[in-house]
Amino acid sequence: MARRLAGRKNDALLKWLRAFIFTGAVAWALLTMQFDPPAAAIGLGAGVGILALISTGIAVLVAIIMLAVPILASDLIVGAAFLIVGFAAVQYLSQQNGRLFLIIAATFAAASLGPIWAIPVIAGYLLGSSEGAIVSLLACLLLEGAGLIGGHEAIGAIVAGGTVPGAISFGEASAMLGFGWVSDAAASISPNTLLDTLSGVKDVPLLLTQPLIWAVAAGVTGSLRRDIEDPKRPVFGLIAAVTGSAIAAIASIVAITMLGTDADLPSFAFVAGTSLGVALIYIGIWEYVFPPLPPKQIAPRGSGLSSMQAEDADVDDLLRLISTAEDELSSKHTTEAVVMITDMKSFSKMTEEDGSFLSAKAIQRHRDLLLPVISRHAGSGKSTGGDGLVASFKTALDATVAAADMQRTLTTYNREHQTEREMSVRIGIAAGEVVLDKGGRPFIGNALNMAARVMDLGDGGQVLVTREVKDLAGQGVPKNHSHGAFELKNIAEPVEVYEILWSDDVEPIDPRGRKA
Repeated sequence: MARRLAGRKNDALLKWLRAFIFTGAVAWALLTMQFDPPAAAIGLGAGVGILALISTGIAVLVAIIMLAVPILASDLIVGAAFLIVGFAAVQYLSQQNGRLFLIIAATFAAASLGPIWAIPVIAGYLLGSSEGAIVSLLACLLLEGAGLIGGHEAIGAIVAGGTVPGAISFGEASAMLGFGWVSDAAASISPNTLLDTLSGVKDVPLLLTQPLIWAVAAGVTGSLRRDIEDPKRPVFGLIAAVTGSAIAAIASIVAITMLGTDADLPSFAFVAGTSLGVALIYIGIWEYVFPPLPPKQIAPRGSGLSSMQAEDADVDDLLRLISTAEDELSSKHTTEAVVMITDMKSFSKMTEEDGSFLSAKAIQRHRDLLLPVISRHAGSGKSTGGDGLVASFKTALDATVAAADMQRTLTTYNREHQTEREMSVRIGIAAGEVVLDKGGRPFIGNALNMAARVMDLGDGGQVLVTREVKDLAGQGVPKNHSHGAFELKNIAEPVEVYEILWSDDVEPIDPRGRKA
């Protein structure tokens, strides 16, 4: 049977914990900005936490609006800029159940409380080397920018380069719910205040160096993370925490000493120690309380032939073009080719749970992964316009080897990006007459129709081909298994279907619902 990632242990608890962190992050931020009344700040934070249980994107959007209110009350120009940037980044910050938003929120909390150098370690371990480095760099830049605009020379162990007075100040509490602050803020608008604050920035070389240090620390931490099947993964997680914390702390202290002001070594030692402790605790909890579950086998499908429903709408659209393609055929040519068609598993569910934006990103990511594989095996492929791909090959061997390579590519990507939703596709391959467009890619034809029907028998992770394709591929065809003959919709004669076993641990799954 094919295998797929099975999520994390205690997923239900993790969802509630995430909501609690949303609550704490928003309430803490509002209280820090002197939101009045304080009870309202706590209530609003709890509201965001409840929203996080329903929709992470909405929770992030509402949090940004709430956090903008005290900033607007202090300076309308800065507050408006915060809203514009925040609205533009909502979708990005909402990714992976709001982890990016929470990492940035944790950056500000850690800077005030001490363990600031734990942030790049957590980001690198949670998001991986590349994305962790980007998020860490962004978080450090945002922290520096907040300190600069606020007129702070430093926020904890992070040099911000600000000078007094800053453009915004939260020194006095103001009643936010009555909106009386709007007229006061409007009356005090002064663009020169912000310009004076920005022009007075100090320690510019250090401000440029600190984010780079964070990016390196996150990248190294992420590179030390092991695959979920590695029994030493928890141990290497703790090693990653120590290594990443050491890089962030030592490099930051050296940079501050050389490029900034006199270093307060006792204070930095405290920050380094608490950062290491927080990083160890976080990664320890992540690996021992919420460990990734090993890949599980996909259960055989319990029904017989499936009809092409919502997930196959794009295939149906292609087939419907047959009735209106007369004008197009004049500029196309008909030939014999081997045709492949793919379909993402559970795309409708993904769209419902993750939203259109993240689903679109997942579609593009899977195209970026698989289209180069098709080209590498002498195929001509394109998107169906939705969550599938179509491609033509000159030989059956190229098509079957490409399909196996595509499944292995997705498996490797899923293993290396466990914080993302797993991508899984089913693939069907057939040979015969087909109309190709000018790029040599399938447009309409019997082979495309056959490939679609064969694919529809499969499940995520499966590659199904006709007997003709298997025979044409010859001795070079990857390991395969016959599931027998099937009567396919709109196909006159029964078709024998073979499954390509693209990995040693993939076992055939009979479309009729029994283990082969």
